[in-house]
Amino acid sequence: MEQTYEQEINGPIGLLRGQGGFSIMVIVFVMLVLTVIGYSMTRMMATKQKTVPVTAQSSSAFYVAEGGINYAGKYLSDLVSWSSLSDESKSLGSGGFTVSFSDYCAYGSCPEGGTNMCVTATSTGTYVDATRVLASRFCREQGYGCTP
Repeated sequence: MEQTYEQEINGPIGLLRGQGGFSIMVIVFVMLVLTVIGYSMTRMMATKQKTVPVTAQSSSAFYVAEGGINYAGKYLSDLVSWSSLSDESKSLGSGGFTVSFSDYCAYGSCPEGGTNMCVTATSTGTYVDATRVLASRFCREQGYGCTP
């Protein structure tokens, strides 16, 4: 096969001659795709950043409510009689809790029977804009620190 002078000078570049517009279109398309991906990523990150404080506030409200349940347990253990319980509230920085008592039953009169005195404590914990509610049932047997 005979090679001409023109083929030697142009070599493989000669095959791409006349296709400069195509490569520019490919570059513009790739840049457009990368721009769309970058924009989508920044939108997702901005949305994620907005939800982080809500999650943190909800967790903090849960822990404040849990502290209210612990407070109720200590409060009840210090009382001799549970017959006249009142709601308790405490402020804790940007949050606080309120503990309310319900379903009191004296020895032998509880629906579940037995010789227990029981009460349900419900703690509502708040932190900034979040609120969480926890409830716990406290019982003690007859003769445990009190007389029926």
